[in-house]
Amino acid sequence: MSINNESSFESRIGKGTKISGKLFFKAPARIDGEADGEITGDEIVISQGAMVTARITASRVSIAGTVSGEIVAREKVELLPTARVRCTISTPSFVLSEGAKFDGDCKMPRDKLAA
Repeated sequence: MSINNESSFESRIGKGTKISGKLFFKAPARIDGEADGEITGDEIVISQGAMVTARITASRVSIAGTVSGEIVAREKVELLPTARVRCTISTPSFVLSEGAKFDGDCKMPRDKLAA
């Protein structure tokens, strides 16, 4: 899913919005603002400028903003060039773009995770 294709997101936390707690998304979700707590869903995109402190559990996670916490992805985690990530990641597929900053641990099981 393209991070720039805004029309494909049914759920969104807008820039200037700060939310805290347990978030569950059934449809693709985009976070442009601030979030902390627990985030669960299928496709989670964290945009450039977004700040997230959370435990994220999803099929696919794409990050262009700042994230700290833990990420468990059943399929793939992608850190785009503007990503600033400090966390533990568990995923079978990890893409680290040039320019992205990652400080943490990454575990890559051979099979998709049953999260």
